[in-house]
Amino acid sequence: MSEKTYQATPRRRQEARKKGQVFKSTEMVSSLMLVSFVGMLKFYMPTMIRKVADTFSFVYDLSFEWTARSVASLMVELLWLGIQIVGPLFIVGAVIATLANFLQVRALFTVEPLKPQLSRISPISGAKRMFGLRAWMELLKSLLKIVFIGYFLYATIRDNMEVFPAMSRFTVGQGAMYIGGLIIDLGWKIALSFFVIAALDYLYQWWDYEKNLKMSREELKQEFKQTEGNPELKSEMKRRQRAIAMRRMMQDLKTADVVVTNPTHYAVALRYDPKENSAPVIVAKGADEIARRIKELAKEYGIVIVENKPLARALFNQTEIGQTVPTELYKAVAEVLAFVYRLKRKKFTG
Repeated sequence: MSEKTYQATPRRRQEARKKGQVFKSTEMVSSLMLVSFVGMLKFYMPTMIRKVADTFSFVYDLSFEWTARSVASLMVELLWLGIQIVGPLFIVGAVIATLANFLQVRALFTVEPLKPQLSRISPISGAKRMFGLRAWMELLKSLLKIVFIGYFLYATIRDNMEVFPAMSRFTVGQGAMYIGGLIIDLGWKIALSFFVIAALDYLYQWWDYEKNLKMSREELKQEFKQTEGNPELKSEMKRRQRAIAMRRMMQDLKTADVVVTNPTHYAVALRYDPKENSAPVIVAKGADEIARRIKELAKEYGIVIVENKPLARALFNQTEIGQTVPTELYKAVAEVLAFVYRLKRKKFTG
């Protein structure tokens, strides 16, 4: 009964989301940011180098005068250069991080994760976190990253061993462009490898999230009671509602003009007041035991009882309490009411 083998219900998922328990892979966010950084640098690097070279042209300018004003102007230019270089990278990183988190979590604001919990300082819970499956997965991801970084760094150095000694004949610009190309290529390979790790982590996080949300049979029963209500309590409420409706119907029976019977199976009470309705209204109806009770009260209240099997059955099957008589039954009901009125007039004059 306590084994959690059932998939989470929509209500369970909604409650978990309110508590901040959402499915998210931070590795996916980090890898997407790294891929975007490297991709942007690959196309933005020549522009960056050109801007830096233009800014530091004063190094080769022997006529440059080092005065307080020139140094201040140089500091402003260097600050603006830093903003131009770092600004686009920062904006791209912020946009990618926001989109990656939003696509995984959607819009969510909750303070539940910030609330203090005893499980966070519990030694047993801490041991489970340290030696649990999640901890081993984090260790595996870290080892894979080290392996990928080490391999690609080794491969880059190995493939350029013959070029490095010849770089002494390169100009500063040529050396910077070549080293920059190697760094971008190395970064691109590392970023793609990290994205593969992130994809595996995404699958693991989804599996772990679904596993933690699973419910036991007892939890399903408890949730059913909370959402649908206790079956015994609902049955009792329905019984009380039927009793209240029955009492109200029997009270309204006093206003009826006639009770049409089957005579044993059905009984339908009608009231006709031209000032209130254009057609007679059903004030009470019932079958078997309820029909017998309606007839007893009708005799007690002095209401006329008319036996008409087809009409009683039609009224019982086609109408509800509070509704007017259907048009196809107007003629039959009118004959019954006419009979009742003649009977009452006869009693009154007699």
